[in-house]
Amino acid sequence: MHYSLVSSPVLGFDLVRLPAGDSAAEVLLRALDCGPREIDVLAARHDPATRTAAWDAVRTACDGVPQLTDVLHQVANGLARDDFADEVSGARVERGVVRVLQTSTIADADALVRLVHHDVFDWTWSAPLEGGPRLRTEDAGRAADVLADAAVSAYLGDRLPDHARRVLAHPYLQACRDLAPLPERPTGLGEAQAGVERVLDRLRRLDGTDRACLRAVAAASRPGAGEWAGAVHDASWAVHLSDRVRTAAVAQLLAVRAFRAGGLDAADGAEGLWNVVSGVVHAEVVADLLSSDARAVLLRPWEAAFGPA
Repeated sequence: MHYSLVSSPVLGFDLVRLPAGDSAAEVLLRALDCGPREIDVLAARHDPATRTAAWDAVRTACDGVPQLTDVLHQVANGLARDDFADEVSGARVERGVVRVLQTSTIADADALVRLVHHDVFDWTWSAPLEGGPRLRTEDAGRAADVLADAAVSAYLGDRLPDHARRVLAHPYLQACRDLAPLPERPTGLGEAQAGVERVLDRLRRLDGTDRACLRAVAAASRPGAGEWAGAVHDASWAVHLSDRVRTAAVAQLLAVRAFRAGGLDAADGAEGLWNVVSGVVHAEVVADLLSSDARAVLLRPWEAAFGPA
């Protein structure tokens, strides 16, 4: 499976379950914030000589990262074998699924690289001429390499040797010294702006009571299927039709960082809290376009925990 800006809630689901997923989100936010000046600064830090060996380590590390669909299949087969002809209890299946969700990803590091080069940096590519290939400047490719390397370094985290992780992240960290601070809020949402900001601010400021309440609501509602999935589809379609794909992706990535800042962790992401958060953020991004029924479905768990968003 590939990551894409259109499916940014799926990307966020992986990032909140990775130890340094919030750092990967920061790099992707930087990539989405890039313009010509930022490309020049990032490209100047590109170091092809040192990154080759680091990517050998990345390939090795990727072999050890379980993919969600494969592991779920293995878990299902294992549960069936363990129980022979007996019926598997719902609680036991649920525990197995949660364990899988905490340790696996939907896509992989290569998908993250493609996301940076082709989705986030799509504006740096020329339109193909008479069926020929799309082209871009060497500096755009170098800048995308620097960003993709840093994102992969955080994405794989301690699965990489320390040296490889530092080599991949160093050019990006050096470039950031010459770049403006990242914005803390998405922009360009018009009337929807205030709703998104309220959700992100609330998420960053969670205390122990808030987290307990949100966990209880997520456990009771289990967003992820049925009408919730339909409402997410409607919100994603509204994001696409309104040309807010990049803005919605920024909002989702900021939500990843706020999720961690609020004290939520990989287990929370695996147990349904990310679905609650990403759903309400998506609903607020297209609050002016989404049907009242779909909006109500996506906001219901959040409002059950905290009142109106």
